[in-house]
Amino acid sequence: MSGGSYNYMYCRVEDEYVDRMYDSQLNSMMKDLCELLHDLEWWQSCDYSEKTYRESVVKFKKKWFKQTKIDVQKHIESEFERTKDELLKDFEYLKDVK
Repeated sequence: MSGGSYNYMYCRVEDEYVDRMYDSQLNSMMKDLCELLHDLEWWQSCDYSEKTYRESVVKFKKKWFKQTKIDVQKHIESEFERTKDELLKDFEYLKDVK
C-alpha cells in the first residue's frame, strides 16, 4: 500500500465530506481537494514525484481559484512584506550594535 505520510487523511476527508456538502459545487470541490490531498500524501511518501504533485496543485488552483495576475502579484508582495517583518523582528537585537 502506498501513502501514509499523513495517515491517509485524504481518505477520511473523502469519507466524511465528499457528497455530503449539500451543494453540488462544494461536493465537486471536496472531491477535487481529496485528489490533491492524495497526491500530496503520495509525494511525501515517495510514491509520486514532486512534479506530479505540483501539476495537481496547478490543476486544482486553475479550476477553483479564479485569480488574476494582479491578485497573484499582490499575494507575493504581501508574503514578501510578512517575511521581511518577521526577519526584522528576529534581528531587532542588532539595532543597538555599531
